Amino acid sequence: MERERQLLEAARRGAEAALPAQMRMLEVFSGIDCGTGNREGNRKVAELVTDCLKTLGAAVEWKEDPDLGIHVIGRIRPERPAGKVILAAHLDTVFGEGFVKKHPFRLEGDWAYGLGISDCKSGVVIALGAAGILERAGLLPDWEITFLFNCDEEIGSPSGSRWMEREAADADCAFVLEGGREKDGVMRLITARRGVILGSIDVTGREAHAGKDYRNGRSAVKELAHKILDLYDCNDEEKKIYYNVAPISGGRPNGVVAGEAHAEFCCAGLPANRDFAAERRKIHGLAGTSYTDGCVTVVEEHTLFPAMERSEKNHLAYLRLERAAKALGIPVEEAEDPSATDACYYSSFGVPCVDALSAIGAEIHTVKEHVFIPSIRRRTEFLAVALGLLKGKEE
Repeated sequence: MERERQLLEAARRGAEAALPAQMRMLEVFSGIDCGTGNREGNRKVAELVTDCLKTLGAAVEWKEDPDLGIHVIGRIRPERPAGKVILAAHLDTVFGEGFVKKHPFRLEGDWAYGLGISDCKSGVVIALGAAGILERAGLLPDWEITFLFNCDEEIGSPSGSRWMEREAADADCAFVLEGGREKDGVMRLITARRGVILGSIDVTGREAHAGKDYRNGRSAVKELAHKILDLYDCNDEEKKIYYNVAPISGGRPNGVVAGEAHAEFCCAGLPANRDFAAERRKIHGLAGTSYTDGCVTVVEEHTLFPAMERSEKNHLAYLRLERAAKALGIPVEEAEDPSATDACYYSSFGVPCVDALSAIGAEIHTVKEHVFIPSIRRRTEFLAVALGLLKGKEE
């Protein structure tokens, strides 16, 4: 009980003291163009978080992908760890080069605006801030704390998932610091998310003069239009599985019957991994149908994120966090969310996982993205207590 009292006091005081430095880091972080694949911006961000990790005494690895950038892995490891927790967030955003100059960091009352500030830069500073509180107070748990900050979440972590799988192999739980959720003052911790398939449709037809030779043409655009409608007809309102098609392109000048057409699509909201096979059959069925003689359709697809299914393992990880919430007097509930994040990967690799530990944000993925500053302090305090209370493997 004495350790818990010390922990609660250290977390409260530490979170308040840490907030100014966290805001300074967010200002710097939000001033760097670090969209997925921006290697120069990613290196600047990797250096920024590496400096912070080293002040915590963490051993740091850089895992570099030649096309995407640097995944940063930090490790605070006691001599004989009783367990291992992963703190996960991502370093990339959805914004291209030059966006931060047009949309700089700014403060408006209790809100901080910046590109990627909620998704997922606040998560990074909260993870670092919580561990820093415990390190300075001498209250780090006897667990290994592994920080995994990948640089490719916004495109489905094709490279970062390799390192997630490696770290998940001996982890007892993973806490993912995507944007926080609250409802009617109750903190909602996510233990189930839905999966996503991405794909493309390419149609080849036959070009012809749109006037004098129209009947000899085979319009790939017309064929693609039918295929797009077929995809939208696959929407399942009962399961809340939805298809969306964009962008679309095709043909040359409007005086020529289109000889080619292309579309990209996503299938979002897949509640369980068994649903992927059924949707894939529908998707690949597009290639076997033809509305225009002479047109050929090629369909490709891949998993962007697997589903994070509700499980007893994830529930046990939630109970570890619930203990911290109760100690702080915070109302909390276990919840699911229709969007997909890296938590889907951690869960699929078998590590007990909870998501949405970061601050409360709004207008994510837009140039008006912003985060509620008081929630940064509150979530830092909460995570510090949750980490400080980690013990044993029996839970």
